[in-house]
This record gives sequence, structure tokens and C-alpha cells, in this order.
Amino acid sequence: MITIAEFFTTIGMDQQPTEYFFGIYHLIYFLGFVIAFVLLFYFLSKANKKVQKRFITIALISILFLKYIVEAIFIYEYYFVPEPYSNYPHPFWDVNTFFSFQLCGVMNILLPIVIWFNIKKLKFFVYLTSILGGLSVIFYPVTVLYGEPFIFTLPMVRSIVVHFFLVFIPLFLINQGEIKIKSRLWPELAIGIISVAIWAMFGNLVIDKSANNMYLMRNPFYQGPIPIINSLGNGWHVLFLAVAVTIGYMMVYHLAKLFSRTIVIPT
Repeated sequence: MITIAEFFTTIGMDQQPTEYFFGIYHLIYFLGFVIAFVLLFYFLSKANKKVQKRFITIALISILFLKYIVEAIFIYEYYFVPEPYSNYPHPFWDVNTFFSFQLCGVMNILLPIVIWFNIKKLKFFVYLTSILGGLSVIFYPVTVLYGEPFIFTLPMVRSIVVHFFLVFIPLFLINQGEIKIKSRLWPELAIGIISVAIWAMFGNLVIDKSANNMYLMRNPFYQGPIPIINSLGNGWHVLFLAVAVTIGYMMVYHLAKLFSRTIVIPT
């Protein structure tokens, strides 16, 4: 049984989950995600607008809380653990304490801001990118399945909850008519992607030259379980990622289009 001290650590965080990739634990995680999504979507759709708004607010606060509570663990490990368990410890006065250079981490911050301040120009990009980021962890659960899958640590709980909400919240709001999914908005999406990539490269080249934000510097999948990309050297893998991300956005766009139609919930 895991202790409280072990729960508030990053033990095992950098172990690659190749032994679980598309295995039984991965299937359980995937099915759990689908079941939770369907049930929550069903019951929240039947609730009144006030309850829906309150739930979305709580979910967004949870995303920010979980993001920064794990940053607190990284800071603690930096100062008090001689041999940190993860590769991410950093001092308090560090840009990583307040911001992120990874795609999902950026969405953790932008999604609440865009929704709370109703920034319409960013919604198409942020909603689709949040969905894509959340789904990527469903299909490649590098931050969820590591070490012992059923011995939960706070970083694992954060990843499960945050990536679930990154998918659920935008799709639910799209279904509620929050935004219209239109093909003419693709230029806005392209500008958003390029901007985040530039931000990630700023982190790689200026803030931390050993970083690999958005996997732009090195291929973390080399000799891993994913075909094609596991054989590509550094640099060449970016071309593969560009194609894969483009295909991913196209799939997410059609998924969002599907949810933009009225879904009748049985009473």
C-alpha cells in the first residue's frame, strides 16, 4: 500500500510505459475514460445551466490547482531531495513554476483563461488543441501508466483528471453551442499552433537548453513501441510529428463538428 509520503512524490514518473502500451492496463484506462465521459456528459446535459456552469468552473479550477500542486512537488524535490525522482525539479523562481512550454501544459493555463474571460478569438484554437492534447495521453499514456499502474501518485492523478477535462470541457461546451466549428477558422488554428511552437522553442533554446519541449529537439519515441517514428533520428522526427499533428487536428475537427450538432439526451 502506498503511503502519504509516496503519494506526494514523482516516483517512477520518467519510466516509459512501453510494457503497458496497448496492454490490459491501457485498455482499462481507455475504457474508464470512455465510461466516465459518457456518464458525465449524460448527467451534466440533463442539469440546468446554473449547475453546468458551476461544474465547469470547478473543473477548470481543478485543472489549475492540480497543475500547480505538482509544480510544488517539483520545487520541494529541488530543495529537499538529494536525488530527485523525476527530471523536472526546479527552484521556485523559475519560469516553469508559473508557465509551461509543453502543449498540454499551455492548455492547462489557456483553457480556463479563454473560458472565464470569454476570449472568442482564441476559443477555436484552444478548444481543439485541448481536445488533441487530452486524447494524445489517452492513446499514449506516458504520464499515467508508469511504475505500478494501480499505485497512484499525485502526478498520475493530475494527469488522469486534467487530460480528461481537456477533452470533456471543450466538447461539452461545443455541444452546448459555445462556439461554432467552421472550416474558415483554420487560419486561426494555424497561427495558434505556430505561436505555441515558437514559445516551446524559446523554452528549448533560451530558458533551458537541455529541454525537449513539444519534442522538437529530440525524438523521445526512438526505439519505442510506435511504428515509423521509433526509427527516425532527431530532426527527421519533427516532420513525422508535423504530419501526425495535422492529421490529429483534422480528426479532432470532425469530432468537434459531430458534437456541435444537437445531441438528444433521453429523459
